Amino acid sequence: MSDSPRRLAYRLLAIGVLSLTLAAVFLLGFELGKEAPASGNGPAASDSLRVQLLHERDRLKTLLAESERQRLILDRTLRIDREASRLLKEQIKEAQDARLERNRELNYLKRLVQGGSEGAVQVYDMRLVDGEAPREYRYDFTIMQLIQGFGRSTGEVLLSIEGRRGDAVVTLTLSELPEAQPDALRMDFEHFQNCQGAFVLPHDFDPISIVVDIKPRTERLLPTSVSFPWGAVLD
Repeated sequence: MSDSPRRLAYRLLAIGVLSLTLAAVFLLGFELGKEAPASGNGPAASDSLRVQLLHERDRLKTLLAESERQRLILDRTLRIDREASRLLKEQIKEAQDARLERNRELNYLKRLVQGGSEGAVQVYDMRLVDGEAPREYRYDFTIMQLIQGFGRSTGEVLLSIEGRRGDAVVTLTLSELPEAQPDALRMDFEHFQNCQGAFVLPHDFDPISIVVDIKPRTERLLPTSVSFPWGAVLD
């Protein structure tokens, strides 16, 4: 809902509440104005008028209560809408920043190997999903050789998670997470290789990013490092 419809909804709701209040005041004054001529009819007429006023009062109370309920629902909906919009903007920004970072790294690697015989490995399609256990996450990504015809690429793939523990920024590797499966990743491919696994984060650790470092064993293969914002890759 945009700002203009929101303001219009608030105005209409306020007008409705005000109208009901004015109607109650007008009706009460009107009925009391009729009470003087009708007073000659005796106590029965006065009792009848009182009953009518009580019924009308109860009806207006019900309408006012319903108006207040609708106002509270609208207010809660608008708060939820604003929070969802804020989170979406943050996720879009993180995804854009991650894409720009990968493009910069890719261009850098291409410049390094341009005109030479070196190879370079790039990390693609990093994805995180919640696991079955509390604080468990499953990851999936692909590593690919950028240089066609380079041949076999071997080495280690080091996965680590950067985050906050209290006021300090720390980095946890798979080997430092007791429940990580597997606790180490290795690469051995000609064109590309898929990497999958799972880990459990400590309860006092707030993740910021996930980092993949390529440590080659093959000669003429350049080491690379890629960082992904946590929120941008977590489904």
